[in-house]
Amino acid sequence: MVSALKYLFFTNIKNTIKDLKNHPAKLVLVIVFIVLFGFVIFAGNMDTPTPENMRDAHELYAGTFALYAFSFIMTAMAGFSSGASFYSMADISMLFMAPISSKKILIYGLIKQMGTSLWIGFFLFFQYAWLQNTYGLGVFGLFAIFVGYCITMFCAQLTAMTIYSFTSNNEKLKKQLKAAIIAICVIVLALILKDSLLPNSDKLKVIVDSANATWVSFVPVVGWLKACAVGIMTLNFANIALSLLAVTAYVIALVSLVARAKADFDEDVLQATEVSFSAITAKKEGKISDAPKNVKVGKTGINKGFGPNVFFYKHMLENRRSGMLFIDKNSLIFIAMCIFFALFMRETNSIIPAFVFATYMQVFTVAMGRWIRELTQPYIYMIPADPFKKLICVAQENRFKIIVEEIILFIPIGLIIKAPVYEILICIVARIGFGVLFMSGNILIERVLGTLTSKTLIFFLYFIIMLLLAAPGFIFGFLLTARLAAIPETVTILLSSFIWNVAISALIIFLCRDILNYAELNNR
Repeated sequence: MVSALKYLFFTNIKNTIKDLKNHPAKLVLVIVFIVLFGFVIFAGNMDTPTPENMRDAHELYAGTFALYAFSFIMTAMAGFSSGASFYSMADISMLFMAPISSKKILIYGLIKQMGTSLWIGFFLFFQYAWLQNTYGLGVFGLFAIFVGYCITMFCAQLTAMTIYSFTSNNEKLKKQLKAAIIAICVIVLALILKDSLLPNSDKLKVIVDSANATWVSFVPVVGWLKACAVGIMTLNFANIALSLLAVTAYVIALVSLVARAKADFDEDVLQATEVSFSAITAKKEGKISDAPKNVKVGKTGINKGFGPNVFFYKHMLENRRSGMLFIDKNSLIFIAMCIFFALFMRETNSIIPAFVFATYMQVFTVAMGRWIRELTQPYIYMIPADPFKKLICVAQENRFKIIVEEIILFIPIGLIIKAPVYEILICIVARIGFGVLFMSGNILIERVLGTLTSKTLIFFLYFIIMLLLAAPGFIFGFLLTARLAAIPETVTILLSSFIWNVAISALIIFLCRDILNYAELNNR
């Protein structure tokens, strides 16, 4: 039966490669990714920074720990709700019906999940250029961070599976274990941040020093892997060996627990796989992926708005019920990432790097708005109102959220970087313009490319189209700086981009005003 598992594993790899021949769009996408990756490596090596221009490498080590910790916690905590599965529904149909022991099936799933973890961490290689220019990080060091991240995700998913196996039918144990994990996270975070609260301290340096303290290397999984990655970059072979030994022992312990502790291994895996499959399918179709098991019924109904305007109140009500007034959890995470990035850029005395990073992250926050999911539902098409008015109303909450998000984001960033007030204001205005542009870009993509089934290809084309639409605003801004020398270049360029983005967005929305006449949007 081991040969059967081996056949299934390698046949899946072979069929994935063959599938590229039948789907030219996927092949083109793979080629483009390879070209972009080569360009990133080439661009990063074009200008080697001098030691005096590089930032302290300990900041990179602290950032590595933060990346590992955030990824591990967010993934592992899924074990308290839906769990994690290493299998697809096809695996369930073929493997669990065959006379193969659950241990061998578990090992097959672990090996398969290792490959998935490698794909998840592939995005790190596209950060090479700025990491190399900022910290002098070489390809070997980036590969060490990449491997550590992949192992982190693998351990996190294995942890989620273990948590789910032991707590799925025990609410008391689930609450106790969840409280214990949260308490440990709070304690570790408090120990790292405590010295930064002292007056007259260099807060960033203090936090970085605390995150690189010796005790951090003993934090389970994330501390071990951070020590391993740093050990590879600094050629500390003792740290590498001890860290890998600890991680190996952790994996063996969890695998043994999952394989031996419960007799209903098949049922747990089947349920977790079904939940995962349903969540993926719902995400593709823009539907609710999972509902809580215990729903507390409070005030029901919207009771506000009339006609298409009711969608604004509906979305605001959904925001309130999700625990946030205007900003959803995804936006809060991206805001935190942008503020964290600004901490590392404060010595540049320029708000522009933080603005560029925040605008890049905005692509994802706008694409995950409630109004996008609304376009895949039948209700908006059934309202007897002008389609252009419906299109404007359905995006009203997102426009309001964009304004609130920019104010929340750039005030702390401006204070961290000590930027002038006018630069903070112009960044808020300019990013509002980009938010409107990205919204209109989503409408354009749905109208033009709504029949495509590859979400990856759609997102790639969306990214390229957004670059092409935004470029004229920056070009006009650069041309105007020569004529308006008395005005700071930042103000001229960003204000020009705002005017252009709003104008082109209005034109796109007007040209696509009849999009709601046809319920043809791609939701598969």
